[in-house]
Amino acid sequence: MNIDSIKSVELEITSNCNAACPGCARTLNSDILEVTSFSFNDLIRLFPSKEYIEGKRFKFCGVLGDPLIHTEFIDMAEYLVTNGCKKLNVSTNAGIGTKDTWLRLGDLAYNNKAVVIDFCIDGHSETNHIYRVNTKWNVIERNLNAFVSKAKHMSSNSCWSYIVFDHNEYEIDKAVSHAKKLGLEFAKRTGMRNSYYNWIAKIGKKNAKQEKIITTTGDKEHKDKDKVLQLEKIITEKKVNADILKTIKCKYVHQNEIFIGADLTMWPCCFLYDSKFKNLENINGKLSKYLTNWNSLVDKSIDQVLQHPYYQGVLEDSWNPSHELHMMRCIKTCGYNQAYHNKKEFV
Repeated sequence: MNIDSIKSVELEITSNCNAACPGCARTLNSDILEVTSFSFNDLIRLFPSKEYIEGKRFKFCGVLGDPLIHTEFIDMAEYLVTNGCKKLNVSTNAGIGTKDTWLRLGDLAYNNKAVVIDFCIDGHSETNHIYRVNTKWNVIERNLNAFVSKAKHMSSNSCWSYIVFDHNEYEIDKAVSHAKKLGLEFAKRTGMRNSYYNWIAKIGKKNAKQEKIITTTGDKEHKDKDKVLQLEKIITEKKVNADILKTIKCKYVHQNEIFIGADLTMWPCCFLYDSKFKNLENINGKLSKYLTNWNSLVDKSIDQVLQHPYYQGVLEDSWNPSHELHMMRCIKTCGYNQAYHNKKEFV
């Protein structure tokens, strides 16, 4: 595979964020978090001309940060759209970014239907801050209004994405009505993390006693939870076979996608980047057989990293449990045709 065959690129332009969501990797692992970002110039260096961008899908999201907190975000977005990207998806809690940035983003959406914003707002005025800790409703409303005022009818391409918890379920109707008024799609979202665990949200003023609220999903669990638990059982009982491996739908191998982290390392997906951050299954120890900068884009092009043996075949070979670089996470998160992945139900 080379840069020409890459169809999708997920960009974590920063690991910084204004929020402290209790289920987020940066909140749960604050002791090892190192805030990094890459620049607009870095993006231009990696995608220097239209031929590197045109026809590709780009997503500003990531594992640790919110793209709108990056001071050069809108310049990056405009650059990719101007150079013909097929789709530009932006995932954000909407509680950060200047009004001017949101007006420019609305203009961008109005002038190009490729722009799609995923507003991750889990509640309304009374509850959103419980999971999206530290976000302020008046800022979110200001940003939503600024975006829609420019995007106008094209705002319907974007979506209010709502994780339903016990504490915010009563505000769904209010949120649906608000989304409709803004011209946004509305979707209830479930994720396996929130079906596994109940998170403790710490809300309150800084430097003061914080209120602790347990966030639970109750009966609003991920629709493929049973499939994921079955995969875990198969992995635990060491019953992984060729038929199970054939059910893996890999973002890199099967969907021609790459993930670029805020530290300018390139990974096949956000899941392995997350594993690297937390050193799950001793991934860093296993990959130490390679040079320390083997997947770094600081001094290499995307094509150069793609020529590394890991991308040329080792990744797919490592799905086999007998392989020295085997990561159970590949089976767990992408087995059974990506059963683990987030699901949306449009309302």
